[in-house]
Amino acid sequence: MNKYIVVVLISIFFIKNLSADINKEVSDLKNEFKQIKEIYENKIEALEAKIEKLENEKAKQDTKVADHHDGHSEESSFNIEAVLNGKYMAYTREGEVEPKGFGTAHEGERGREGLFIGESELIINSDIGEKFSGSLTAAIVREDGADKIELEEAYVETLDGSFLDNTFFKFGRAFWNVGVLNPQHAHADDFADRPLPYRVFLNKAYNDDGLEASYLLGSSEIGFGIFRGEDFPFGNTAGSEGTGSDAWSAFYKSTLNLSNTEELAFNLYHLSGKSRSPNARLGNEDTVTFSGDSDLSIINLDYENSYNSNQKLKISAEYFYRNQDGTFADSEESTGNVAFDDNDGGYYLSLVNQFNEHLSLGYRYGKLLPADAPTGLVGSALDPAGNDPETHSIMSEWKFDSASVMRLQLNHETPRAEMVDNQVIFQYIMYLGSGGHDGHDH
Repeated sequence: MNKYIVVVLISIFFIKNLSADINKEVSDLKNEFKQIKEIYENKIEALEAKIEKLENEKAKQDTKVADHHDGHSEESSFNIEAVLNGKYMAYTREGEVEPKGFGTAHEGERGREGLFIGESELIINSDIGEKFSGSLTAAIVREDGADKIELEEAYVETLDGSFLDNTFFKFGRAFWNVGVLNPQHAHADDFADRPLPYRVFLNKAYNDDGLEASYLLGSSEIGFGIFRGEDFPFGNTAGSEGTGSDAWSAFYKSTLNLSNTEELAFNLYHLSGKSRSPNARLGNEDTVTFSGDSDLSIINLDYENSYNSNQKLKISAEYFYRNQDGTFADSEESTGNVAFDDNDGGYYLSLVNQFNEHLSLGYRYGKLLPADAPTGLVGSALDPAGNDPETHSIMSEWKFDSASVMRLQLNHETPRAEMVDNQVIFQYIMYLGSGGHDGHDH
C-alpha cells in the first residue's frame, strides 16, 4: 500500500513539473511570436510608408510635367474669369530707349509712363464633350489713344486618353511651348515685366495660329508644333498673310525630384521660321525691317525648393541663341537692304523667395549679346556700338490671397552705350473669377 502511495506522489510531482515546463514553454513561444509579429508589423508599416512616398513622388513629378494637361479634370465644365492688370511706371530717361543692336517690336518696348490700366483679359474655359476642352482669351488694350479688343488665345486641346495614351493635341491660337514663360500669361509671372530676351526675341510672347502635339514619357515631355508664321519674330505687319506653315517648333521638357522638397526642371526649345514679304518682321516703331530665315534655340534650367507649405525658393535661368540669315533695312537711317547672316543671343537669371503666404522678394539679371553690325548697318539701330544691353531688377510682392496681388519693382537698365534708364513699376493684379494667381497659366 505504501508503495502505491509513493508511486502516486511521484507521478503527481512529475506531472506538476511537466505542466509547469509546458506552461513556461508556451509562454516563451507566445512572447517570441509577439516579438516576431511586432518586428514584421514594423517592417510592413515601413514598406507601406516607402511605397506611399514613392507613389506620391511619382504623382508629383508627373503632375509637374503635365500640369496643363491634367488640370482640366479638376476644372468645372465651364468657367469664366477676368483679370485686371493696372500699373504705374516712371522712367529717368525719356525718348527712344530700345536696346541697340536689335529690331525691337511694339510689345517688347517699355510701357507708358504714369498710371494706366495695362492689358486686362476676359478668359472663358470649358470642357467640350468627353474628349476636348477649349479656352478663349480676349485682351483689352490701349493703343493709339483708343481701347481695342484683341484675340489673344482661342484653342482646343484633347484631354488625357482621348485618342492615344499620354498624347495631347492643341490647335488654334495659343501661347506655345517656346521658352518656359511663353505658355503662361504675363500677369502670372513673378516680375512686373518680361526679361530682356523675351522682349527682344519674342516681342514678350509668341502666340501664332497653329497646332502642337506632345507626348509624355514618364517625367518628361516631347513635342512638335507647326504655325502660320504671322506673329513676331517672323511677321507682324498690318497686312500679314503667312502661307500657313512658315514656322515650326520642337521642345523637350523634364523634371527631376532631388528630394521631398526640391525639384529641378531642364527644358529645351527651338523655334524656326521665315519672314517673307509682305509678311516681314518690323521693329523700332516700324523703321527696322527683316526678311529672311530665323532660328531661335532656348535652354532653360529651373530649381525649386518648397521647404515649407508657405515658403519657397525659385531659381530660373534661360539662355537664348538666334541665327538670322536674310536682309535688314533701317528706313530712318536710309540703309537700304543689307545682307545679314550672323548670331546673337541673351540670357537672364532670376531668384524669387517666398517668405510666407503673403510676402515674396526677387532679383533678376538680364543681358543681351548682339551681333556685330555689317558695314552697311553701322550707325543704324542694328549697330550695338560695343554695348551689351543689360537690366538689374529688384521685386517685392504682397499677395493678399490667390485673387489679389500687388507688386513693386525697380529696374536699372543700360539699353545703349553710355545710357542709363532707372525705372519704377508698381503693379496690381486682380482676378475676377475662380482662376487666381496660382492657377492662371493657360
